[in-house]
Amino acid sequence: MLIVPPFRLPHLRHHYVSDGETRIDLARVAPGRYRVLVVHNFHVEDRNPTLDECVAGVFLAAWRDDGRWEEPERFPMECRALAVLGELIVSMPGATRRDA
Repeated sequence: MLIVPPFRLPHLRHHYVSDGETRIDLARVAPGRYRVLVVHNFHVEDRNPTLDECVAGVFLAAWRDDGRWEEPERFPMECRALAVLGELIVSMPGATRRDA
């Protein structure tokens, strides 16, 4: 289980906020190398009246066969990458090794 605690990321005069803990069940993830990214998630309705705060999310980007990382902007969920939290290797369902 990958657990990302709540966070607040300052970026380009905005603050990207994740108020709750994010959990990703790595037993359901294909073996491989992954980056854990902070993303600006445009699909979530943001009712916060503070205009310099935005809703943040977590995206698990896989290392692709063509030698590049997956980019969240290429997916229909519509989000923008902001920062890399770390990398991990999923070697088999439920077994991980953290690289960064």
